Amino acid sequence: MIRKPVVAGAFYPSDAKSLEQLVNSFISGSGRSSDDLITGIVSPHAGYIYSGAVAGAAFASAPDDVKNVIVIAPPHRYPVSGGSVYDGEGYSTPLGTAAVQREITSRLLKAGLTFQPEAHQSEHSAEVQIPFIQLRWPDSSIVVILQGSSSNDYSGQLAEIISEAVKGYDNTLIVASSDLSHYHSLEIAEKKDRKIIEAFVSGDPQNMETALIQGGEACGIGPILTLMNYASIMKQKRFGRIMWETSAAASGDSSSVVGYFAGFCGWEVQE
Repeated sequence: MIRKPVVAGAFYPSDAKSLEQLVNSFISGSGRSSDDLITGIVSPHAGYIYSGAVAGAAFASAPDDVKNVIVIAPPHRYPVSGGSVYDGEGYSTPLGTAAVQREITSRLLKAGLTFQPEAHQSEHSAEVQIPFIQLRWPDSSIVVILQGSSSNDYSGQLAEIISEAVKGYDNTLIVASSDLSHYHSLEIAEKKDRKIIEAFVSGDPQNMETALIQGGEACGIGPILTLMNYASIMKQKRFGRIMWETSAAASGDSSSVVGYFAGFCGWEVQE
């Protein structure tokens, strides 16, 4: 069972050559260098014309030798109970098929995650990450989780499950797929997004909960919290901001924007 692309030609080019050139331009044009100590990134999931540069900066910052990529994304079109892991053989894009990491997927299913097929059929938030993965790490395998429950309690449980499932698999990267605030003026969006970014950089999931109460917004807050909890379980304390931008950069309209953020977590640099 191969999951077919549903937003090719809309969110990103349907022509393989054009898609390859565009994604590579986002990665190389970011000016970011790879960091071998990064184990997780936050990457946006809008149309590439809007968020591709931010996603490119996120993926460029990750290590060069990633073998397994776990994409945690929020569902937009179908309600998901808990977490749904894609239990197929691959995700296809115009660039080909990204193979699903069957052993990690199997471990996740045995640990209590389910496969809710309807949720994956039309969801873009995971799909738009795949071309970046295919071009950044052509030989890697993927795991796709749609996280429906966004509470910190559930994110902590999911992080525990993931940390157990990846044991024995080095060179694994977690990708939390999320956009930030939606449809505010640029001035308001910057204030709301700053709350989320500062909470993320703090590395403390409790600070993220406070940021949400204080008006911060993120459509993929569940995946972000799972990434933060995962880093805590792994005793990784380094969090940072890579890039922030809004849709106004592409549209020229600052009256109603969407915020995009790239961030990272990983091991501390040893002096």
